[in-house]
Amino acid sequence: MPDIHQLDGGTAPVNLGGGYTLRAPGLKGSARVLGTRAPGSRGPEQATEDFDRAFADAGIEEVTAIELAVSSSPFPRAAAPLRGPDGAYAFELRVPDLGPDYGQVVLAIDEQGAMHWHFAVDDERKLQPSISRSAGGGRTFLIPREVATPPAAASTASPGARGLVSFVGRKLLKVLIYPVTDTLLGPLTDFAVGRWEAHRRPHRVRHFVPGNDAVLTPTDWQALAGGPALLFVHGTFSTARSAFGGIPGATLETLAARYGGRLFAFEHPTLSQHPRDNARWFFSQMPAGVALEVDIVCHSRGGLLSRCLAGCAADYGIDPARFRVRRLVLAGVPNQGTLLANPEHMVSFLDRMTTALNVFPDNGVSDVMEGLLTIVKVAGHAGLTGLEGLASMCPGNEFLDELDRAALSDCTLFGLGGDFEPAGSGLGAAFCSAADSLIDRVFDDAPNDLVVPAAGMRNWNGALHIADERFLDFPASRGVMHTSYFSQPETSVSLLKWLQ
Repeated sequence: MPDIHQLDGGTAPVNLGGGYTLRAPGLKGSARVLGTRAPGSRGPEQATEDFDRAFADAGIEEVTAIELAVSSSPFPRAAAPLRGPDGAYAFELRVPDLGPDYGQVVLAIDEQGAMHWHFAVDDERKLQPSISRSAGGGRTFLIPREVATPPAAASTASPGARGLVSFVGRKLLKVLIYPVTDTLLGPLTDFAVGRWEAHRRPHRVRHFVPGNDAVLTPTDWQALAGGPALLFVHGTFSTARSAFGGIPGATLETLAARYGGRLFAFEHPTLSQHPRDNARWFFSQMPAGVALEVDIVCHSRGGLLSRCLAGCAADYGIDPARFRVRRLVLAGVPNQGTLLANPEHMVSFLDRMTTALNVFPDNGVSDVMEGLLTIVKVAGHAGLTGLEGLASMCPGNEFLDELDRAALSDCTLFGLGGDFEPAGSGLGAAFCSAADSLIDRVFDDAPNDLVVPAAGMRNWNGALHIADERFLDFPASRGVMHTSYFSQPETSVSLLKWLQ
């Protein structure tokens, strides 16, 4: 029987046992210490098997889970409320320090299944990577105390709807640990992300026809030059398989027939290397004498890289006549950048992606989560001072200005995008109003798909604009997220229409 502890809204710490304490001024209710959930079993967070597998492969282990059933109450008199690093009201979870060999993070799942990563803080509420902590004692985590009120639609969602925590005012806190010396990466530092990508996400150009994903040989490059070819370019954390895995096999087969089998994909590091470096590597692989005429389908950050390829070949010593881009299909591309790429919003980026992957689990969860969890571990142990690949998406940076000056006059632009809101039922209702408001707060309430502002998907800084008739705009009522564009039936219809 789980241990249940009462919360009275006061400031005194509540001893949960095992070295765990909870201090929750302004919250009344109960805290229930759960046994750790066996991988593959269903808990309140409704995690998928792929989701669990990604955590296991990353060496991240759940050591305890705490379920809160709470309601708001007045703050105690003469007591200052707790505030988190962002200034929002919070409650405090103290956990035992497991020593120098382990890092610790807390994954909080709110009332409607939105997931939030939390890293330890010091006495001044500043993030405290485990590498800088003092020996002994415990670790402190400040968790936002908002009690969400779900939309009416959420109350009518099916009881087994994935990603939903069933009760209003419930939060699930999962205390996770991981070794700070990874078997693959060595010590977890900023450089560990680059080492991981070099091993797990190296540069390569491969076939992308059904049943063939082999790396291109010089002979294959010559074959691509035999007619128009179709290139796929993925986004952050991703691979071609995960980014475009939602495209139905029949659609890919039709495209393969149209292009004479000349479908290929550019796999590349997205975190530790800049899109310029990615483009330079791609052009370095083109054999001398090969000239390509291509259409490109790209997603997210891959759109910035694709604009590099389409408009900046000469900057990398390639005659533009040797790499001509006819059509460019941009899906959820941060042409004006995204604030989630700023270091101060990095945790928000991780939150949105983690939640999206649990709500939409059929689109390469393992591939994307592998990269995401690598960043979580590095951030929890050593902090992150910035990653070149992500920094390229920060609004107003020099790279985006350069792209806006690049000529794309011979290229026809198409696009996919939309706004996500927790409206309707089903998957869209998996995000409560409070969670969505936190997302929109980052973007100053501008329409967004959870990762990228909608305005920048079709228009960027006055340089280029995708015409309405060439842009598939998903309304908020559809609940289409940044990670789910290619699994929509309308997307297949549009691709087959645009890529004649």
